[in-house]
Amino acid sequence: MLRIAERLLNQGKNGFRTLNQKSQHHYGKIDKYLDKLPYPIYYYVIAANVGIYGLWQIRGMEMFMLKHFTHNPVNIREGRLHTLITYAFSHQQFLHLAFNMVSLYFFGRVIEGSFGSKRFLGIYLAGALAGSLLGNRHGLVILGASKSTNAMLTYFICNFPREIIILFVFPLPAWIVGLIILYSSYSSQGDNSNISHESHLAGILTGVGYYFLTRGK
Repeated sequence: MLRIAERLLNQGKNGFRTLNQKSQHHYGKIDKYLDKLPYPIYYYVIAANVGIYGLWQIRGMEMFMLKHFTHNPVNIREGRLHTLITYAFSHQQFLHLAFNMVSLYFFGRVIEGSFGSKRFLGIYLAGALAGSLLGNRHGLVILGASKSTNAMLTYFICNFPREIIILFVFPLPAWIVGLIILYSSYSSQGDNSNISHESHLAGILTGVGYYFLTRGK
């Protein structure tokens, strides 16, 4: 999917650390904790998404999952603030899960390899939080990692604008893919569907904002 991903194909945890030159200048307690983990963080995030998808498939779990793994106005009114984040690990449909996890695997592993585990995790959680706080004005029930993967994708594009991404069957520079995704998310606003396009847009803008906040750090 990505030319740059091929460089990381055979690298394990130690390989990621050798690439992480920028984050070494800001090495703190979180970095030390993450370094103790045997695998890169994106493995754990993907595993969490798959596990929570499995919970959706268990009969009788629907109400529990709606209360704790979706974002909607009722959950916030009733004090379930953890759903501002947990919804971004939650998928009911396999194709929804598969698409998001493929995106996370290819783009997230490059970001973690280049900038470190803390940066990867920060982008994922920031995209989730932006999607829930800024992108659900219409009070929909939303779930899925799309907001986080959009943040991850746009952060990747900002850092590697000339890398080639295969969009469907077309190889395109990353910056062109970014423009297509931005236009698609913006133009879909108010289409009366059950898809929260504004939360996807919030994820995209989060990735751009994160890039400018962390550039050179």
